[in-house]
Amino acid sequence: MGALTMKTLIALAVCVLVFAANASAAEKRLLKIAATEYPPYYSEALEDGGFMTEIITKAFSREGYDLTVRFLPWKRALESTKRGEYDGLFTVWYRPEREEWFLFSEPLPANELGFFRQKDEAVSYEKLEDLKGKTIGVVRGYASPAGFEEAGLKTAQAKDDEQNLAKLLRGRVDLALIDRVVGTHIINTLLPEAKEELVWVEPPVAVDIQYLVISKEAEDHTDIMADFNKGLSAIEADGTLTAIMAKHGF
Repeated sequence: MGALTMKTLIALAVCVLVFAANASAAEKRLLKIAATEYPPYYSEALEDGGFMTEIITKAFSREGYDLTVRFLPWKRALESTKRGEYDGLFTVWYRPEREEWFLFSEPLPANELGFFRQKDEAVSYEKLEDLKGKTIGVVRGYASPAGFEEAGLKTAQAKDDEQNLAKLLRGRVDLALIDRVVGTHIINTLLPEAKEELVWVEPPVAVDIQYLVISKEAEDHTDIMADFNKGLSAIEADGTLTAIMAKHGF
């Protein structure tokens, strides 16, 4: 009876250790991800968080991760992820200096960046320097397209894209620098009075690929990024990514 009790105790101890190990492994696969409001790409108010949120969630899910996504103002999301308060952030444009803090994923759908103007204010340019004398509305904390800062243009900062377009509508800036799809979405949903007043300017300034980034402060950040890229490749290969975009109208 004593030997049997000892065996039972050993078996129970082994079970406890296995359970604890499994619980620890499961905990490591829960990620805190920061995002910002960037409809129609992603937003807390959109179905499944928008198509970019769903793509990122499904890619991680293929590799066994669960995500908690928190939507924050852009600058707070960026700085918090730099410090490792969040494991990752989406989406981010690649800039060499950002490699100090982040690992960058394989490419996600790109942004077409350029200007909106008032309909009655003719604007044309071949190079950015042609826009000297204009005031360009930009969003505080956003990275600039290649060559934009070097052009030495006058800028006025806004807290977000909606405010930037609202300033353009009121004539407080001459142009608003913004993603074409985002600008069109804001005009159609949040600034309907701008539908007949604001127009897109050709050509675009840049096409910038969007990325998920993982903070170098995150535990196992290299493995997390490798797993995400593996999951992203899988949902591209089997058509899941295309189906997600079609579901959201893209």
